[in-house]
Amino acid sequence: MKKILVATGTSQNKMKFAVETIKNYCANKNVECEVKGVNIYEMKLEDENPDVLVVIGPSDIKTDIPIIMGTAFITKMGMDKTCDEILSHL
Repeated sequence: MKKILVATGTSQNKMKFAVETIKNYCANKNVECEVKGVNIYEMKLEDENPDVLVVIGPSDIKTDIPIIMGTAFITKMGMDKTCDEILSHL
C-alpha cells in the first residue's frame, strides 16, 4: 500500500486537516493509501518510508522522496490541485 506522510511544525489542527483532506480525496478517487501526520522536527524518514512527503511550513529536508508543498491546506486554496500532484507521485 502506498504511503503519504504529512509533516508539519505548525499546529496539530492544520496537520489533522491536511491528513483528513488527503484521505478523503484519495478515497473519492478510489486510491488506497495510508496517510499519516507527523511532527516535522521529530520524524525519521527512514523509519516512515513514505512514497510522497507533504510538507506544511518551511523545510530544508533533503531526500529523493517526492516533496509536495502543503501550503494549500493552510490557505484552503488549490487543495484539489495539490492532491492531484500528490496522487501523480503514487
